Amino acid sequence: MAARHVAKMAGKSEDRFKQAIVATLSKRAANRCSNPDCGAITSGPSDKPTASVNVGEAAHIYGAHPGSARFDEQMASTARSDIANAIWLCGNCHKLIDDDASGYPAGLLFEWVKQHEGEVASHVGKAGAVARRRYEDRHLEEFGKLSYRAERILTEKPDLWEYRLTEEVLRYEMAPVLQRWAALQRGLYMKPLQMLPKQEFLPWLMSRQAEIQAIVAAFTSLMNNEFSRAWGEPGIAGNEQDIIYTCRLFAEMCQSALTWEETLRFAAVRGPFRDVLKLYIGIAGNLIEEAAKLPAWLADTFGQENLSGEQRLSLVLTLPDDWAPAVEAAIGKAEQAYFDDE
Repeated sequence: MAARHVAKMAGKSEDRFKQAIVATLSKRAANRCSNPDCGAITSGPSDKPTASVNVGEAAHIYGAHPGSARFDEQMASTARSDIANAIWLCGNCHKLIDDDASGYPAGLLFEWVKQHEGEVASHVGKAGAVARRRYEDRHLEEFGKLSYRAERILTEKPDLWEYRLTEEVLRYEMAPVLQRWAALQRGLYMKPLQMLPKQEFLPWLMSRQAEIQAIVAAFTSLMNNEFSRAWGEPGIAGNEQDIIYTCRLFAEMCQSALTWEETLRFAAVRGPFRDVLKLYIGIAGNLIEEAAKLPAWLADTFGQENLSGEQRLSLVLTLPDDWAPAVEAAIGKAEQAYFDDE
C-alpha cells in the first residue's frame, strides 16, 4: 500500500549559516551579544574611517556537526543551518557555550534568544513589544509541550513555516518511538511473555491483523489527507493547531505500530505456530521506518533556497511477494499438526 503527499512549493544542504542569515541575526540582536550576563556590543568603528569591525558570531544552538556542542543527530542538516537554530554572541561567549555544553544546554540558549530579542524590540519603537510577548507566551500555552525550535518557528513564522513546523514537531514527537524501535531491534529490553495456547493462537492472530490494518489505514489517511488540510491551499496560511494536532496523531500512530510489534515479539506459542508468528514480525517496523522518512524529507526539501514547483514524497508499505502464500502454507501446516496431536 502506498501513501503519497504532494506539497506545493521546495540546493545542496550545509550546516553553516548563509550570509543572509548571519546578517539578519545580527540585526535582530541589535549587534549585541545575546548572553544576558554579557550584552557586549559586537560591531563598531575600525582604525579606518571607511570601515568597521565585528566581533559577533552566529553560533549554532544545536551543533553543526558530530562532536560539536549540543549536536543532535536526529536533526536534518538544513535544520541545523536555519536561523531558528542560531544565536548571536560575541566571540568570547560563543567559545564559552561550546566549551561547556552541559552548562549551556540548547533550551537555555533558546531562552537567551527570546529574552534578548524581546528587550531589543522594546527599544526600537515597538511600543507593543511587551504586550506581544505576553500574547506569544499565552498563545504557546495552547499547544502544550513543544520543542524550543518549534516555539521559535511558531512565533517568528519564517517562509514556509507550515512545513518547517511540521518537520520539527514530528521530529520531537517521534523521537521516543524511533529510539524505542531501535532498542527493540537490538534486543535491549524485555517484556513479560504472553503465553498463547494453540487453540487461542489463530483468533489472537486475527485480532492482531485487524489492528495492523487499522494502523495502516490511519497512516495512509494522515499522509494523503490530513497534512494537506492542515497546511492549507497554496498561498493561504496553514492552521497552527491542525498542524500540531496532525503531527501528534502521526506520532501516536507510530507508537501504535511499535506496541503492535512488541506484542508479537513478546508472544510465545509452541510448535509449528511459531513459524506463522515469525512471518508477521517486522510488518509494523517497516511502517515506522517509512514514517521516519517524512520529517527528514520535509527538512531537506523546505530548507532549500529558491523553492518552487511541486514537491512529491511517496512512502510505500510493502510485504514480500511470497508473504501471503507463505502465511497460508504455515497456517495450514500448523493446523494439521494441531489436529494430529488431538
